[in-house]
Amino acid sequence: MSSFVKQVYTKSINMDITHNLHIKANPEKIYLAVTTKNGISGWWSKDCSVGESEGKNSLLKFDKQGTLVEMGFITLELVPHEKAVWECISMPNPAWIGTTIHTEIRESANGCDVVFSHRDFDQKWQGQEPFEQTKATWNHFMDSLVSFCEKGKGQPW
Repeated sequence: MSSFVKQVYTKSINMDITHNLHIKANPEKIYLAVTTKNGISGWWSKDCSVGESEGKNSLLKFDKQGTLVEMGFITLELVPHEKAVWECISMPNPAWIGTTIHTEIRESANGCDVVFSHRDFDQKWQGQEPFEQTKATWNHFMDSLVSFCEKGKGQPW
């Protein structure tokens, strides 16, 4: 009698939301846009307090159809002019809790290549409204980030 080992393969679903951008600005300008109050308020949230060093908290506020929405983050990692990582610690959208937002900046011809990714979503959110809404909203804010860095004016909420 022969014996065999049954192998079970599971497919991991990539739930990261990633935007590959080319921004016609220097690394310092882009880094400051994603790590400081003046930057964040120019393209993402008009009303914010930003923890500008590792281990510090940030709070972003939005008026969503007359309702105040508050999003809390902790700054996990900062590498000046190269990288910023935040973790979401509070948010009305439950899909965000525990997710991380990564910005990686690499100087290139005529500006910088920027990889902006929102990672670590639980797979249970695949196809669900909280996740789909997040994808659509990031499209707006990526355009806003590029506009802010290149022209000095974004479209923050």
